[in-house]
Amino acid sequence: MLPVAASRSTRSTNRVKGIVIPPFNENGWLPDGIHDCTRQEAAERFGAFQSSERRPQLWARFSEFMREAKECQLMEAVLLDGSFVTVEADPNDIDLVLVVAASHDFSADLPPAQYNLLAQQRVRKRFGFDIVVVKNGSGDLEQAIAFFQQVKQRPGTKKGIVRIKL
Repeated sequence: MLPVAASRSTRSTNRVKGIVIPPFNENGWLPDGIHDCTRQEAAERFGAFQSSERRPQLWARFSEFMREAKECQLMEAVLLDGSFVTVEADPNDIDLVLVVAASHDFSADLPPAQYNLLAQQRVRKRFGFDIVVVKNGSGDLEQAIAFFQQVKQRPGTKKGIVRIKL
């Protein structure tokens, strides 16, 4: 199990060196691992203008999503992946793993504001993000992390992902 506070994070090591999110490797990906950062640190690294407005546009949608997520107090962390957390200047999208409390009851009825943040189709339509929702400390979280760290068409190769704790 890899709870939100798992020690696989690189935050403490990188902070000592003055690096929040490590540099991209030669392939344009983050090095293997889960890289903790704040929303501000992620905005500075991934949300800034490069060669088009695509990154700032994606970041604006992500910021709105995170504002609503924080208000709902349903998620403990959000993991970011996709071309957004690569060197790609014009990324396609942001893929998210939404980590809810280990005690979350997926069979319970949710208020609309919470449902709209956890329903894949609603999030895709409204924000354009692909999401996976998992309980903290679960095997599903481990599987989601392993899946998102895979590099397409490069078996055995892993890349890093970013985690923002709420």
